[in-house]
Amino acid sequence: MRDQSFVVVEAIYAGDEAEGARLLEPLRALGPAMDTVATMPVAGLSALHMDPEQPVPVAGDGGMLTDVDDELVEALVEGTVGSPLLTVELRHLGGAVARARAEHGAVASFDAPFIFFAAGFTPFPEAAEAVHATVHAIRSALAPWEAAHTYMNFAESRRDAQSLFTEQAHHRLRRVKAAYDPADLIRSNHPIAPAR
Repeated sequence: MRDQSFVVVEAIYAGDEAEGARLLEPLRALGPAMDTVATMPVAGLSALHMDPEQPVPVAGDGGMLTDVDDELVEALVEGTVGSPLLTVELRHLGGAVARARAEHGAVASFDAPFIFFAAGFTPFPEAAEAVHATVHAIRSALAPWEAAHTYMNFAESRRDAQSLFTEQAHHRLRRVKAAYDPADLIRSNHPIAPAR
């Protein structure tokens, strides 16, 4: 498997084991190089993505998408193959994350059906420059599919805070900021200006 590129398909299904196996049959029929799908406790899901447990020098960025079609896949593959990126992800959303509930807070749900993220190792400045340039190029190529709002944890570049929250949630957060931090002492990567 050394020096080859792979597509990794991750699947999470909360339900009957036999039904889960039936749903996976079409994927397994493709003849994967490795099949590590197994029943596991919910606590094991945090390791499913194989992220390192310790800090590593990585840079990346992403955003939510309104759709995924053949043209988007072509743009994504073209920008990724032969690039300095370690990973480029497309995640299908929907289900529970699309259903807003009052107790969910400022980001109660995600309307967009897909999200992507691209990242690469940055152990020295030249690597960081190459990764940032490649990620920026991919984001630019995917701009026609970019959703109006995105998920803060996938937005590593500077974004207008209004792109991270619905209009109503952003307005409420500005009021909270004005009430509890009018001097703007609390700072974040995506600052929210206090309501005036």
